[in-house]
Amino acid sequence: MEIASRDRSRAEQLDSMLKDRHWDEVAHFACYCVQSQALNLKPWETAPAFADIAHPEGIRRDPNAGALQDKMLAAGLSVFEPDPLSALRSNRK
Repeated sequence: MEIASRDRSRAEQLDSMLKDRHWDEVAHFACYCVQSQALNLKPWETAPAFADIAHPEGIRRDPNAGALQDKMLAAGLSVFEPDPLSALRSNRK
């Protein structure tokens, strides 16, 4: 939330969301925003923290986001890393 809040308009959005939503939901949204920006994702692409998507038929896994998520977990990183690729590079050193 801290990183996402560095942008004033995003901070206002998050504050507004916190008025009627649970902190966890808003924090997940903030993570999605930060990862999407760090990875330069297109609007239809999925951030690695959200590779497993719930659908009425069950859980579906986004293949690209899932592959990155698997690399992060194998490296002992959190799927909520704000910049997944930088975290993976730093972890290899």
